[in-house]
Amino acid sequence: MNAKKIGGLILALAIIIGVLVLAVKLISGAFALVHGALDTVLGVVLILGLIAIVAWMFAYAKKKK
Repeated sequence: MNAKKIGGLILALAIIIGVLVLAVKLISGAFALVHGALDTVLGVVLILGLIAIVAWMFAYAKKKK
């Protein structure tokens, strides 16, 4: 093997490793994005549920007065 073949092999290995690292980062970023969106949706549902409970409590209290 001459120096050109070894250099090409090292370059190809570096590119393959870089592509693998990029793929892992993209996949983990996508999971983080989905997790954040799910947290946001659950937070909004929780707040709307609490508002509905408070509104029901006031309506019930007004009706029983």
